[in-house]
Amino acid sequence: DMKNLLGCRVSLGKTFRNGAAECWWQSGGDPKVLLFAFSLALKCRTGPLDVVFVIDSSRSVRPFEFETMRRFMMDIIGNLDVGPNATRVGVIQYSSQVQNIFSLKTFFTRADMEKAINSIVPLAQGTMTGLAIQYAMNVAFTTQEGARPLHKRIPRIAIIVTDGRPQDRVTEVATQARNAGIEIYAVGIQRADMNSLRAMASPPLEEHVFLVESFELIQQFPLLFCCLSICYQVMGQGQLGGAGSTGDA
Repeated sequence: DMKNLLGCRVSLGKTFRNGAAECWWQSGGDPKVLLFAFSLALKCRTGPLDVVFVIDSSRSVRPFEFETMRRFMMDIIGNLDVGPNATRVGVIQYSSQVQNIFSLKTFFTRADMEKAINSIVPLAQGTMTGLAIQYAMNVAFTTQEGARPLHKRIPRIAIIVTDGRPQDRVTEVATQARNAGIEIYAVGIQRADMNSLRAMASPPLEEHVFLVESFELIQQFPLLFCCLSICYQVMGQGQLGGAGSTGDA
């Protein structure tokens, strides 16, 4: 519950966002803390973001499991301040090929995004995660598709959700994407290969790699907190530990 989430203490010098990720690891993958950590990692930043979801829709993802992935995306979007001058969101799905669902320039309201997410038909083929990362880098995060120019220094964030082991190479292309300025979160479900998740994700890995045991653990969450009010509180305190802690938020 909320008391337990906020009661999760971390060592001195940890920032609040780092603490949320560490709480998730210490919780053994509690689904409530997963949403908590993701929401804080994204919304507790100042300024707009460019966020692209990269969703595995390979044949190993069963229909009810894909529904939980839809819900996961909508839960995260529900905690973002979306708009043309705020956070922009795009969604791509991949299997043996990559399909653009909507670009960063397509929708600027949650309602339109949710309608498009609910209309996704899974591709149900292989698991070409490297191909999807390449697409995100070369297409989804271009200014032509709605990403803000690099000189504006707006963070570019890819959230990869997968349930399997990639059938292509991911290490090199993920390195290229990170070097191009894309911050990568890797969320693995069930059969996901931890080594592959770690190869994809941005450092520090403890903040960017999440592995949960089943799709049930990321299905529809109630909102456990008002993230914005927590952020304001934390920005004032600077730490999860409150007074007496040290370090910068």
